[in-house]
Amino acid sequence: MIPLVLAWMLAAVPSPLDRLLIKDACADQLLLYAAGLDATDPAAIAGVFAERATWSADGGKPIEGKAALRTLWNGIAARKRATVGIHAVSSIRFAVRDGDAADGTAIITQHRYDPAQARAVPTLAPTMVNRVAVRCVRTPEGWRFDRMELRSASAADYTHGKD
Repeated sequence: MIPLVLAWMLAAVPSPLDRLLIKDACADQLLLYAAGLDATDPAAIAGVFAERATWSADGGKPIEGKAALRTLWNGIAARKRATVGIHAVSSIRFAVRDGDAADGTAIITQHRYDPAQARAVPTLAPTMVNRVAVRCVRTPEGWRFDRMELRSASAADYTHGKD
């Protein structure tokens, strides 16, 4: 007979199929995040985060909680800019910790363009490249991020959140 503690530990280890499903669900959240950024949709952006999530960029003070994230993005969405962003997510990797959490990294590349002159894009070079580190957790609503940290590199003439 397997001791109760060992049986519990074995039950907490996801099967290979469950590991793939967890990775896929977490990768989907990254793609939904990028789609929310593309649409400058604060509800969609906040929707990929757990209630007590933290978000930080370039070592700045973390924004704590889904409501605070929505407030941040409401402010960004309210600023009218001449250009809009389109975001591409690549190099997605997740390591499943257990049946309730996975740590991941990705690259999010941002390009900006004027939608009124979409065929006259001044450059195909990205305006910003972000290295993203996340913790993805199981919640009652499904898989969500409880931590996201961004490290960015921008083109010399681009100021994130302003241009």
